[in-house]
Amino acid sequence: MATLREIDVKYRFKEVDCDITGKSVTEPDTIAALFDYLKHETKEVFIVVNLTRQNEINCFEVVATGSIDGITVRPAEILRTAVILNLKVVMLVHNHPSGHTAPSRADLRLTKTVIEAARLLSIEVLDHVIIGLNEFSSMRQKHPHIFD
Repeated sequence: MATLREIDVKYRFKEVDCDITGKSVTEPDTIAALFDYLKHETKEVFIVVNLTRQNEINCFEVVATGSIDGITVRPAEILRTAVILNLKVVMLVHNHPSGHTAPSRADLRLTKTVIEAARLLSIEVLDHVIIGLNEFSSMRQKHPHIFD
């Protein structure tokens, strides 16, 4: 008898201590406040926030955990949940354990590649927010040409 893999998607609900649910999220400071806990992580953590067409948070997923100064993640892994759940907007979030929020060349390359892949799937990448020790950075604000 042959074995066939079956994909089983499950939601887990998580209680959060914020008033973000049910509200439109378009500003990077809102996402930065929600994921502020990342500033304490000792390794890079990459999160994709999946939004409804009205820019309300549907869910988020920790896509990858890296090292102290880098992370490896593929655009397919980043966009997978949006495709499965048929969502059309995502926001990318990751931290820099160094505390500095300037995007690296690799951050800029990855963001551009994800945006190009997302366009093929009719998914909008709203922003890529980098969380540092006491600040955050919005790639849409600092590097808007990537999003054009």
